[in-house]
Amino acid sequence: MMKIIIFAFLYLLFRPGDAAYSYGLENDLRTLLFTTNSYNRFTRPLLNVQISAQLNIMSLNSLSMKDQMMTLAGYFTLEWSDARLDWSTNPTYNSDVPVIYTSQDYVWIPSLVVSNSVEDLAVISDNTVVIRVTNDGTLNWTPGGVYQTQCSTDVTYYPFDTQVCSVILSTWGYTSIEITLNSTGVDLSYYEPDGEWEFISNSVTTTTRTSGQNSMPQVSFEMTFKRRPVYQVMNTILPMMLLGLLSCFVFHLHPDSGEKIGYSLTTLLAFAVYLTIVSAEMPTTSLHTAYLSVYLVIMLTMGVSAVLLSLFIINCHHTKEDKPIPNYIENLCSASKKITCSNCCKKNVVNDMEKSEKLETDRTAVDAFQPELSWSEVATILDRFFFKLYLIVFFGLTIIVLLILVIHYYIV
Repeated sequence: MMKIIIFAFLYLLFRPGDAAYSYGLENDLRTLLFTTNSYNRFTRPLLNVQISAQLNIMSLNSLSMKDQMMTLAGYFTLEWSDARLDWSTNPTYNSDVPVIYTSQDYVWIPSLVVSNSVEDLAVISDNTVVIRVTNDGTLNWTPGGVYQTQCSTDVTYYPFDTQVCSVILSTWGYTSIEITLNSTGVDLSYYEPDGEWEFISNSVTTTTRTSGQNSMPQVSFEMTFKRRPVYQVMNTILPMMLLGLLSCFVFHLHPDSGEKIGYSLTTLLAFAVYLTIVSAEMPTTSLHTAYLSVYLVIMLTMGVSAVLLSLFIINCHHTKEDKPIPNYIENLCSASKKITCSNCCKKNVVNDMEKSEKLETDRTAVDAFQPELSWSEVATILDRFFFKLYLIVFFGLTIIVLLILVIHYYIV
């Protein structure tokens, strides 16, 4: 008797429970929803279907300024309700089968496109991605892909620039009467940081676009990216600054060295190469002009003028001394001396009246017998003047451009 009681107790304690989920139970539910209830996937669930859309970014593949195009990998999370797939009030399946999975071939899905795509303007469709259907009739679909969208870039502050690009999701065929698009924002849970661009912020705007007499709802996911400028500074800006500094020292070479023209032409060609490199990164548009491009053009102009001035100085240096110096060259040399302070040294003032008069008499006598400028002296004076002038222009322009770029990058 005791063995029977113990066996009964253990049976009640450890008896196997009723099977909650089974293949047959879900199969019966699918038959009920799609066959018995005559589900038609071409019929909308409601007069106006509320669709919630979220953009999930996984990586930024590229942001091309020249092509004005952004490429990113990610997926959309789309959610809507379909009362025809609601079995929450059916006690047979409610608790035992809380969710089922299906594909777009069996249920109604919204017709959506990425309207600012530059590669493929097609309705979002993916048979390989399952659609999750919960017992209250809520459908969750996550189609993904690599999206290439148009992005109007602003190159004004390149390479310290910030770009705002967007992915616009809109309906195709359905109007605002049939579908309402809402957004829950941008999700960065699986985002991998990019080496060139830093993700700064995002925003979502819900608008409508007009097509004839109809209005189509659309959601714009705007993303702000800031360039990481270290690579461009090391490979573009610093070499250009060093080349600009080198171009100033052409006036430090003596005309008899024979390297003055070759030196200036080499720096000029180097500037032309860097201008080509920077131009290759810029879009062919006139809406924005980069400060860096303006800086390069000015440096290139200074390089061209340095070649011409070097020719002029060499010509002056090798001119025969019996040839008279024109007045404009004498005036230029006189002005150069004053500007460069060649004769700035002043003698101490002597309080004694007699010494002062004697000094004045001696200075007058020296001026009377002072020989005229020679052509070699003209070349030396012009070399000194243009060397200092080029240094002032170079450092002034470089500091101004760098201040504009850095202030905009870190403050604006």
